[in-house]
Amino acid sequence: MSYQVLARKYRPQQFDEVIAQEHVTRTLKNALKSGRVSSGYLFTGPRGTGKTTTARILAKALNCKEGPTPTPCDKCPACKEIITGSSLDVLEIDAASNTGVDDIRTLRENVRYLPTSGKKRIYIIDEVHRLSGSAFDALLKTLEEPPAHVVFIFATTEPHKVPETIRSRTQRYDFHRVSSSHLANHIKRIAGAEKIKIDDGAVYIISRKADGSVRDSISLLDQLSAYAGEEIQSNHVIDALGLIDRQFYFDYVEAIASKDTSAGLEMVKRLIDSGVEIPEFCYGLVDHFRTLLILKNSEQPERLLELSESEMEVFVKQVDYFSSGDLLRMIKIVTDMTLDLKSGIEPRLLLETNSLKLTSMESTVLFEDILAHLSDDEESVEEQPASDLFGAPGPPRTAVAEETPAAASEKAAPSEDATAPKVVKAINLPIVQTNWQKFTEHLKRENPMLAALLAMVEIREVKDNIITAVFHNAGGTSKQVVEKPHYISVITSSLREYFKTNLKISFKIDPGKKPAPTQKPTAKPEKIDAEKLLEEDKELKSIVERFDGEVVGKKKIED
Repeated sequence: MSYQVLARKYRPQQFDEVIAQEHVTRTLKNALKSGRVSSGYLFTGPRGTGKTTTARILAKALNCKEGPTPTPCDKCPACKEIITGSSLDVLEIDAASNTGVDDIRTLRENVRYLPTSGKKRIYIIDEVHRLSGSAFDALLKTLEEPPAHVVFIFATTEPHKVPETIRSRTQRYDFHRVSSSHLANHIKRIAGAEKIKIDDGAVYIISRKADGSVRDSISLLDQLSAYAGEEIQSNHVIDALGLIDRQFYFDYVEAIASKDTSAGLEMVKRLIDSGVEIPEFCYGLVDHFRTLLILKNSEQPERLLELSESEMEVFVKQVDYFSSGDLLRMIKIVTDMTLDLKSGIEPRLLLETNSLKLTSMESTVLFEDILAHLSDDEESVEEQPASDLFGAPGPPRTAVAEETPAAASEKAAPSEDATAPKVVKAINLPIVQTNWQKFTEHLKRENPMLAALLAMVEIREVKDNIITAVFHNAGGTSKQVVEKPHYISVITSSLREYFKTNLKISFKIDPGKKPAPTQKPTAKPEKIDAEKLLEEDKELKSIVERFDGEVVGKKKIED
């Protein structure tokens, strides 16, 4: 017996078997029960959503020995003939190859003949929008006054191309794009029936690749079972279909967020060398940005996004990397690049230049926010808490009643924050993580001890320009040292100087975090005069004495 492809083997034979189109099948079943059968139907919707399949089930329901019935028996001669495609009373016409007026005139002649064995003579015209204007005109007369024994079922993916005169004479049913979750469940059922082992990662990749088409999802499963055998894993899907591993997008977005132009260009090279289609990468990147945009702005993103729980967790980690304005601008950059690819420009050049544009793009600041911030700076009102442009709390503003000589002197002298930026530039987690080692090297020139202590922390979060740095479970003493007001001032000043924006830092201890492994110094380590340090810092001296500790000042402190 010859092999039967899965798409045909598992084609639905009953209304209840049609995937995710209950709004259509329920109406048709009720119409069959009540005897309200129309002479013309128009099934519209994306490819592979069940339009032609439902048309065949409707044909069986009308011509079944038990019919009209919402549950055809699939055993009588009429049902069997329709299933095998040999019924003389059910004619399927491909409008793409029968577009002319002569074809429709032949159809008009044939509709006069009564059914040979069934109860109705049914014409299923697929892709009906491909008919010519004159063919539609020829069909119109028959559709206006059809014989009682004739039923027309039109199917199309582009209903707007069907003349209004035709649409108004049919009952229209819109088939919806099938969600990834429905497709995933359907794939698992078929794989189980075929005794194919398939992991969840592979199922979700196939369901997304199918893009709402049940037929495409089953065809992909068929193809992959031939490629991988009886056990399909996600890497098999990626290799067989020439797809891009989703982790690549996360890494690329990480490079954009950290403004790492070098890493971005390296990833472009990897992409080109892998032979992946560039438009495929662009579509995937736009979808990645769309996901972040929805997560950032929707109160119930799970209703709008078709993601597994593990994927959702990874996306959530990148939500705070960009503002909504940043994401909209990046989507525009990538969509423009997709259009430019069609112009004949070298794809590698386009990818490299746009990668540089993405990784060097400054964060979006709304013009009204700048005006509001500048207006706040000029106001002298009664005391109220201030905030920077991105919502980080600042010192309170106080109305000045009378300026004393001391206040005038203090006003004349430049304050520590006199050179601080007026409009705060937003900094995200990847930027700080990527540049933390270089920052500690920058801080070492001013205070080697602080640099050594900050080299031990893990940067966990950056939100509203506040850095959360975590010490390991034995880092309590180090935390007490760096949180001293004098040292916090030094760190904050160095952060502002290095990152060119106002930043604050808070320290925490993670009981489960182990000390980082000691690494060899890349340069000659600085020496610390322990005795001098203890004389200058009474609190540090108190801590050392309380814990019977020792400051290692004559030995090397490694970065």
